[in-house]
Amino acid sequence: MVMTPLAISPPSSTPEPDMSSIPQDAATIPHSATPQVLTVCIYINKQANMGPNLDRKKLQQLPDHFGPDRPSVVLQQAVQGCIDSAFQQKAVFTLLTQGYGGEKISATFDGKQHLLSLPVVNSVGYVLRFLKKLCRSLHCENLFSDQPITQHNASYQSEGNVLLFIQLHSNYLIYPTRGNYVGRSADVMYCTLLLRKHSPVT
Repeated sequence: MVMTPLAISPPSSTPEPDMSSIPQDAATIPHSATPQVLTVCIYINKQANMGPNLDRKKLQQLPDHFGPDRPSVVLQQAVQGCIDSAFQQKAVFTLLTQGYGGEKISATFDGKQHLLSLPVVNSVGYVLRFLKKLCRSLHCENLFSDQPITQHNASYQSEGNVLLFIQLHSNYLIYPTRGNYVGRSADVMYCTLLLRKHSPVT
């Protein structure tokens, strides 16, 4: 028995009703969702230990904070601020690695200007990690923070209040103040000078 396929007639087209003349309130009109713009603000601790590479006088000329703005823009401003505040711009520039697609920074040394692209930044956390690593290399670990710098916190991080830890061979620590150390010199095999962190960057 041969099955004859059913003939399917094309559906009749029904004209759409004209709704242009019907008033609509705001609740019935679809709105496109406004995308959230990720921003970050980085604060500068101008009382922090500057380390051997940054000039405090130059750094005082920077704004108190970078942002709020897109993470890539704030990272560029912070890194460029370090370069511009350096005794030798080359010392900061050579710590950076060429990225792709990010904001550009510049430095002048050896008689010419050098350009470098930073990595693409998509998160606040990346900005903080990048700056923390850079500041560690520059020996100014408390320079940047994602929180406003209060006078109370800044005073603990000033160069005059930095505590130096001397590690002795006998495995005990002493807390020197203004260069006066306690302990027998024969016990000292090596020493490591560490900056005591009061409010590390997270």
